[in-house]
Amino acid sequence: MYKIALVCENGASTGMVVKKMIAAAQSKGIEADIAAYPFTQLENFIDEKDVILLGPQLAFKKDAAIKSFPEQAGKISVIAPMDFGMMNGAKILEDAIRIAER
Repeated sequence: MYKIALVCENGASTGMVVKKMIAAAQSKGIEADIAAYPFTQLENFIDEKDVILLGPQLAFKKDAAIKSFPEQAGKISVIAPMDFGMMNGAKILEDAIRIAER
């Protein structure tokens, strides 16, 4: 099972992306726990997740997250703006799985 966190500020659009990713995982028979969380709570869930995906609007916080959690740096990434904007849950899921399997 892949444990994926999408990190956002307000969550409206991120919540929709989560739903698209869950649907994509179900259609492909992939077991995944996917949920959205606020950036301010990162320290509370980072250790239990396989992948941390920052929404494109938080790309500027990636370096701060890596600096705060250097041992988790390999699992922190930013969702591609085009994929996020198009709500391409299948592509974002594929990207997350690639990160988890590194």
